[in-house]
Amino acid sequence: MHQRIVNTITNIEIVIYMILMIVLTFVTLFSLYELIAIVSYDLFYDETPFLLETMGILSFFEFFLLILIGLELMDTIKSFIETKKIEVGIVIILAIIAVSRKIIVIDPATATEFELIGIGAIIFSLTVGYYFIKKADFLRAEN
Repeated sequence: MHQRIVNTITNIEIVIYMILMIVLTFVTLFSLYELIAIVSYDLFYDETPFLLETMGILSFFEFFLLILIGLELMDTIKSFIETKKIEVGIVIILAIIAVSRKIIVIDPATATEFELIGIGAIIFSLTVGYYFIKKADFLRAEN
């Protein structure tokens, strides 16, 4: 009886992950479509292209990195469905991309020194963590 309940809960989790994967796929595809539409319109139809200005380039990178975050989330969910384990390396890469996105769109004129130091500390911590995870994977593979 106990094993049957655990199996039922596991099956429900898998269904939820599959639904999340489908929704995330649609959102990521729609975001990619929007990015292509915005860039196409701006470059081919707008008389004064916004993308050629600094803020336009930053907006493009913000949107681009948002799509990368969606792809990394999809990879995380796919990996969990296949292995039943959360890959910490993928989660750290996702966090690094998210923080990098924040750095790209931050306005240095309004950001305080503490915010910038905090973001730097987060990136340093994530990078060191990723390094140690990869080093542990490498050492485990050697044994």
